[in-house]
Amino acid sequence: MGNGTSTEADFKTAVIAGMALAGIRTHNDDIRAPPELFYHGKRIISLDDVALGLHISKKTMRKYRDEGKIEIYESLTCGAAFVTQEAFNDFIDNHFISSRHPDYPKMKKKHNNTGGNTGK
Repeated sequence: MGNGTSTEADFKTAVIAGMALAGIRTHNDDIRAPPELFYHGKRIISLDDVALGLHISKKTMRKYRDEGKIEIYESLTCGAAFVTQEAFNDFIDNHFISSRHPDYPKMKKKHNNTGGNTGK
């Protein structure tokens, strides 16, 4: 296997892979992670990022706020809003269930039967 053809093919593959990765990096340069911000030592997450990450609207998040399910900090002078990492963790712990939880099949079935997620 010491022939030049194998080495040449490996080199071409490496070059093509490198070019593809460079293209991915260039494309992703436009996508930046949000800055890490803290409030009284607690990491905060913008309401936009929470809503986007959970695939729900900010209006739904504010409904959850009104129902006491999550604490949201909102600006009195502009439209900025955020939750603390702690509040987000509490929200997930209290309103989501892991697929590894022993009661998961029963809970999902109950949710589907009450008109929640019908899978349609």
